[in-house]
Amino acid sequence: MKTKLTLLATLSILSCASHAADTAFYQITEIAGNKAGNYGPWPVAMAEDKSVASLAVTSDWFSYMNMAPMGMDLADRFRYMSGCTSQMSEDMCDSFWNGAANRALQWRKDTVTYSPQAESIVNGVSQGEQDGIIKALGATSDEAAGYRISTTSLDGKYHERQAIAVLNGQTIQLDPAQTLDGIGGFSSANTILSLGDDYVMVGGTSNTAITAPNYAFTYCYSGDTSTNGDYRFCPGFNTQASIWMVKRDASAATLATAPSYYKHDASVLELAAVTGLTADADGNYLAVGYSSTGDVGNSALYGRNVAVMWPVTVQDGTATFGALTLLPLPHGAPGEGDEVLENTWAVAANGNYVIGNQKFNYEGRNARNLPIEMFVYDRSKKTTTIPMSNKPFNGSNSEAVAMNKNGLVVGWRDERNESQAVYNGSPRMPEAFLYNATTGNDWRLNDLICSGTAAALSCEQNGKYYFIAYASAVSADGTIAATAYRYDSYEDWAARRGATVVPVALTPNVAFGDSHDVPSDYVLSNPLPASNVGQDNGGGAIPVWLLVLVAPFALFRTRKIFNKMS
Repeated sequence: MKTKLTLLATLSILSCASHAADTAFYQITEIAGNKAGNYGPWPVAMAEDKSVASLAVTSDWFSYMNMAPMGMDLADRFRYMSGCTSQMSEDMCDSFWNGAANRALQWRKDTVTYSPQAESIVNGVSQGEQDGIIKALGATSDEAAGYRISTTSLDGKYHERQAIAVLNGQTIQLDPAQTLDGIGGFSSANTILSLGDDYVMVGGTSNTAITAPNYAFTYCYSGDTSTNGDYRFCPGFNTQASIWMVKRDASAATLATAPSYYKHDASVLELAAVTGLTADADGNYLAVGYSSTGDVGNSALYGRNVAVMWPVTVQDGTATFGALTLLPLPHGAPGEGDEVLENTWAVAANGNYVIGNQKFNYEGRNARNLPIEMFVYDRSKKTTTIPMSNKPFNGSNSEAVAMNKNGLVVGWRDERNESQAVYNGSPRMPEAFLYNATTGNDWRLNDLICSGTAAALSCEQNGKYYFIAYASAVSADGTIAATAYRYDSYEDWAARRGATVVPVALTPNVAFGDSHDVPSDYVLSNPLPASNVGQDNGGGAIPVWLLVLVAPFALFRTRKIFNKMS
């Protein structure tokens, strides 16, 4: 009897192993569009009709800041305040600052002596900063939000940044509560939510006043261009979380700002923003994002951000913020408890969950990596989990970016073989993920683009091989907008050689399960050939000559080929 059971179990296992996925779970479609910038394009938003907005830039400052390239935004200081030297080796930082043309030094020069740096590509059409950078899409590409930058300057250095909404081809400027004499204002939109036939709600940030002491504005827009860090005083304004109620005909907009910060401190640069909006069936609205705390210190540079949420009420076309609530994280808020976190921020919400990220500071660096970790807040249970903490290695990164109504979350994490420390070394390579907040299951998107069996994979699509690095948006049916590195052959893919950056849409070929999980038959392991090469055992830097070989794709670890897929 025992032998019979064992044999049946063995046959069952063999049957599962030999079962073939007739098609890849996700079909890859490249998103067309021309760009003038040197880096990108990277998808940043997707409309309900699957239109995608992408970003391209002229200079690479994301590598110096060790952040995802589509996260480049002067409004979000928490992404770039750490710079490079607190994270990576000196040689690596020098290379990222000025080791080649159009590195971080050029970005800084273009900030001080303003020169346009970014462009948006929507439905194949490109436009620059002065026409509008799109950060969010609504039902279609005709419903969008973002910002634009003025062609002129009132004071000869700062070119005013203005939030915008685009509705049915009409662009409306979304002003801050006040503008400053001889300077102008600062506003930016991050998210858009339809409220029916009459209004859309747009969330973002807008200035209150230049910080006291007021040298932050001067240092940001006319400070030095060295690595000493005057850019850390950007965006040069105090900002507050903001919501604009915009008429659908783009004829008018009404602004509401949050009434307070998490912890006000007039001596620090105070920043706050709405990054996500959601509504339930009963017409209750929730805004999520970040607010300011001064708990870390009392000079301009000691302002930090904490992940928060606000209830929002709407009446007669006007929005009103309720009192903010701190999203509870295991390590608390920056400057509190053991003070292990540098910044925390929320990015999206639905009726059940809020998602966001926490970043470690130097004192709490977590395996010498200062990682970013995704968090998931359960709104009904009022509990928070860190689902990918220290997985698969201590100090691993995982950054959440977007979530759909079913709780499917997308973002990026460390490539599965990355185990070397970042601190005093080099960046880790990102790999896109899909996570189900309801079941707690997660998948690397590169494991969902192959067909066949584990013993005989077929991962070629469109006659090319792809590595999915960043996932930026997810629709209600699970379609994902992502950034991929495309290779002409398997050998190039395995050797990380000759990549082309392409924005892609990943469309499900089969339905998700009832729980919105990926059916197990369609999960086929597709890792890169594994080898940590790029820093020695002592955490040394990647040599400059290697950076030259891999620029401009910021993929700084080469790998040996151990085997070849069938």
